[in-house]
Amino acid sequence: MAAFRFAFLLQLALDEREEASRAMQTAQAAWLQAQAKLEQVDAFRNEYRARLTQNGQQGMSVIQWRDFQLFLAKLDGAAQQQGNEVQRLAQLYQERKISWQDCERKVKAFEALRDRHERSEMAKENKREQKILDDFNSRIRREH
Repeated sequence: MAAFRFAFLLQLALDEREEASRAMQTAQAAWLQAQAKLEQVDAFRNEYRARLTQNGQQGMSVIQWRDFQLFLAKLDGAAQQQGNEVQRLAQLYQERKISWQDCERKVKAFEALRDRHERSEMAKENKREQKILDDFNSRIRREH
């Protein structure tokens, strides 16, 4: 059976797909971690707003109210920055996913070529065996 002439390229495509898979998984983990961090900041911000409302109903000084507002503004800024980071990482994940899908298509194409090659080689081998068998049978008939 003849060797598959694109075996080296298939192996390169498999290696590339594996590397793309790792990059995609790393990007996904970073994105999910950033999303969790954003959810924590949002939860803390909501809790702090509730405390502001509660303390406001009980009465607070102007200085306390200003401090609450300043801290809430910092939390809003942190939430905005984290939201931007989540968007950036989501985009990076999508890019890595597309790259992995491209690698997957390349691997599938080489695997299809390999399968076609193996079927062709198998057909040639079957033909050879049939010819040998036919030659053997015709020799036996001639001898008898």
